[in-house]
Amino acid sequence: MNNETPTGALTQHNIISCIDNLSLQDYNDLTDCTRVATRSADMAHNRYADSEFWLEEYLRTLMYLGWKLHQGTVTTRTTTVLDGSIADFLVLSAEKMNDVRQANAMIDTLDALKPNKPAVLSLDNESRRGQRFQVAPTRYDSNGDLHLAIFNIELVANVEQNSFLFWSWNRNSAKLIQRSAFLKLNRSELDAQRRQMEDALSKITASRFALRKSRQ
Repeated sequence: MNNETPTGALTQHNIISCIDNLSLQDYNDLTDCTRVATRSADMAHNRYADSEFWLEEYLRTLMYLGWKLHQGTVTTRTTTVLDGSIADFLVLSAEKMNDVRQANAMIDTLDALKPNKPAVLSLDNESRRGQRFQVAPTRYDSNGDLHLAIFNIELVANVEQNSFLFWSWNRNSAKLIQRSAFLKLNRSELDAQRRQMEDALSKITASRFALRKSRQ
């Protein structure tokens, strides 16, 4: 593994958190797949008005690129009370997965994102201050296969806030609507589609922000 590989990334409205130290190849493939899937979904559907169809196209593109959707299902869950920041909510959600690595990876990613003003501004703009954004933790399994969880999240709030991810929301002032999907990468299938992915990437101008661990 390459110790210089970032522990996370921000691409468009996608916050990627790397639970394991990914190889540089896997890190680039993961972020490239995310960028291509976002562009494909944006071309097909409005990210905000047609969110369910948007997510379907996003996942369909990932599957075309070699990602297999677990059980072919997307789960919907609604959080009706948001008391505190969304960043704290994400860390607490990771802790509930009973995997300390997932919580630590989320902390590292958010710690790296918060002081990165260009990245925070980009996230605010790409997500319309949280109206629609995604959190995507990734990890290796015992066989070295790469897994990706997609949490497609909508913030429903009384007001819009800059740096919405770190804003302390008062009880009953906001809620989150969350859909989730889980995928595993077939690298040989991705390799077969690599030329098409590279062609699609050549049309994407959105920045990719590398997020590096800031705490010891």
